[in-house]
Amino acid sequence: MKILYYSPHPTHDIVSEVGYATHQREVINALRKLGHTVLPLIMGGTEKGNLSAAGISAPKNSLKAIIKKFIPRFIWTSLKDFQLMKHDQMAAQKLEEAIIAFQPDLIYERSEYLQDKGVAIIKKHRIKYFLEINAPFAEEMKGFEGYSFWHRLAHKKEQNKNDNADQIFVVSSALKAFIENTYQVPASKIFVQPNCINFDNVVVDEKRIKEIKINYHLEGKKVIGFVGSIFPHHGVDILIEAFVRVSKDFPEAFLLIVGDGSILEALKASVRSNGIESKVCFAGKHEHKAVFNFIAAMDMCVMAKSNWYGSPIKIFEYGAMQKPIIAPNTDPVKDVMHNQVNGLVVDMNKEKIAEAIVNLLKNETLGKTISDNFYADIAQHYTWGMAAQNILNRVN
Repeated sequence: MKILYYSPHPTHDIVSEVGYATHQREVINALRKLGHTVLPLIMGGTEKGNLSAAGISAPKNSLKAIIKKFIPRFIWTSLKDFQLMKHDQMAAQKLEEAIIAFQPDLIYERSEYLQDKGVAIIKKHRIKYFLEINAPFAEEMKGFEGYSFWHRLAHKKEQNKNDNADQIFVVSSALKAFIENTYQVPASKIFVQPNCINFDNVVVDEKRIKEIKINYHLEGKKVIGFVGSIFPHHGVDILIEAFVRVSKDFPEAFLLIVGDGSILEALKASVRSNGIESKVCFAGKHEHKAVFNFIAAMDMCVMAKSNWYGSPIKIFEYGAMQKPIIAPNTDPVKDVMHNQVNGLVVDMNKEKIAEAIVNLLKNETLGKTISDNFYADIAQHYTWGMAAQNILNRVN
């Protein structure tokens, strides 16, 4: 089968180490491994930071900051959205050119905010149309950027894509329920496909693991770990607050935080004010392939916080390394993880996270049981190859 993979966002490339790029790459590669011809039409480009495919140039940060000071947020957001819609027209033209040249049997689109002009092109050429949705885009962008003049239109564009897609793939049951209720889409048309992992990418270097343990003074410690971007919505601050409680009773406990982000300095200040500098290490940002060596040096892994709709790739990376996981009590997590069975699923507060950490420190048997169970679940259900097969299974 000939599949045209369409990603209309003007800046989402396919090679970055962020989640959207990983998702795109892995789905395309998995479909190819199953014997299908896939043409990627990635408007964000095939190189990091490449905006040329979209015909958009990024403003210099200094100029952008100056302009934003003098323009109300509502107007700034609305102007950005207008630019997105202008881009959508051009992207649709490129989509039609690709359809004519490639003659695909299926178009698989990664849905993006305010991008729906491809729908009319796809209907014109009468091609089967699958849509992948990773977020409640209109509401998500309102939360991130503030209200836009185009907010209602954004919902109409989502409605257009949902109505015309032959099949819809979402990353969580919560997102499925949202789409059903908000856009009146039949449940039978929506398939829940959580994020996954490619075991071929999970590679460790025993020499490097040993170096990490020595360099970061982890030997003889019980290492509680976090890997990821350090932003407010990831809850690393909550993890530190929980660790403060744990460290009082467990001198062997050590917190290893790998990553960088906007609140890193604030977190370092929190560690200093709590007098636990000797028990916490901020290892900084490392390229993705090196992160698995850090995870290998951990005794348990924590994801303290997540949103209500997204499937966190991080727990699959932790699980593939056979580490016991403490994860937030959200519907996307509960789609794949069951408390006390293949992970510890807890409320997103310092008391419950501290309690879960103590539980694993005291009970190594529980840690091994839940880590073994989640590893088996991932291997059986949550690889990108299986995700690709689930897509193909929906082709009538």
